[in-house]
Amino acid sequence: MVNIDRHEDLVNVSMQLLRGALGRSASLRKVGRKLGANGPDAAYALTLPAREEIQLLVSAWPTLRPSLLATVETEIERWREDAECEAVLLASEYVSESLAAKLRKRRIWFADAAGNAYVEVPGSLLVYVVGRRPAARAGKAHWMSEQGAKVLYELLACGPLVEATYRDVEESTGVSLGMISKLVSEWVKDGILERRSRGTYEIVHGVRLLDMWVRAYADTLQPKITLGRYRAAGRSNLTAMIESAEEEMDLDHVTVGGEYAADLLTGEDRARGLKLYVPEDERGRVQRAFQLVPSPAGNVEMCESFAGDIGRVMGGIAPRVAHPVLVVGELLASNEARLGKTAAEIRRKHLAWIR
Repeated sequence: MVNIDRHEDLVNVSMQLLRGALGRSASLRKVGRKLGANGPDAAYALTLPAREEIQLLVSAWPTLRPSLLATVETEIERWREDAECEAVLLASEYVSESLAAKLRKRRIWFADAAGNAYVEVPGSLLVYVVGRRPAARAGKAHWMSEQGAKVLYELLACGPLVEATYRDVEESTGVSLGMISKLVSEWVKDGILERRSRGTYEIVHGVRLLDMWVRAYADTLQPKITLGRYRAAGRSNLTAMIESAEEEMDLDHVTVGGEYAADLLTGEDRARGLKLYVPEDERGRVQRAFQLVPSPAGNVEMCESFAGDIGRVMGGIAPRVAHPVLVVGELLASNEARLGKTAAEIRRKHLAWIR
């Protein structure tokens, strides 16, 4: 079993397996090139027969989903311009056959910890291995817990300069002081956070922290806080449904998330559904006010509010709109490429500091 929670370890494991897949057709060696704090994780030199070395940057993306492709392509383009490199390769824990096909179509190189890989240069396909299954994990990291997800959200929502004591984070999330201290200490050690003064930290590797948040939200937090899925028994239009509910009850304690919130943040009109974050003891009243009927295929999902401030007043609209960090997490946790493009747009408009 392999523990690959650290990006460095994931890169090393993936590139070692890639060397084996390349065989004698090419050589691959790590180089000591200086990389920025928000840049890729490693640099390699790929040597091919009868041609010069290809300078290759490697970036760890532990969990790749179709929804991340838009973000991945944006980051690759930025790195190519900033570092003037010829190629970028993604190191991941596991790339499925269907996702591998999408990456190959976009000519995005990858290697994963299961031994799957794709590397192609003009006129030469060096390696394309798919279908290998991931090995058993050694165990999840602390931040992959429900508590870890809540702390990740709180830091990103306050970032890039987090002026909050452990006590402040505890009051907002309900996570114990001991767990908060353990998590923050780990992230400082890993170079993701830097302590500026008592109760003040700067997020110096926002992309990595966001990636951790998306993974923890999708795998751990979202299943824990989901209260149910519903369809609207009354008005089918989402805006009309919210306006009708506002006539029935005070919505100050309700936060709108999901695709509907994404539309409000981007100014578009393409939402197919929404999420409602509510206190668990208000679930029944909200269901009645919104005229919701339980349905596994419904386009309205109700979730428990997991932190003290997950929404904000926006343009006089009630209820509150979910914080962009939460909306990006929701969209990227999906397996839909169209939502990934929306998430990338929200990042550009509302979270430009995450680079």
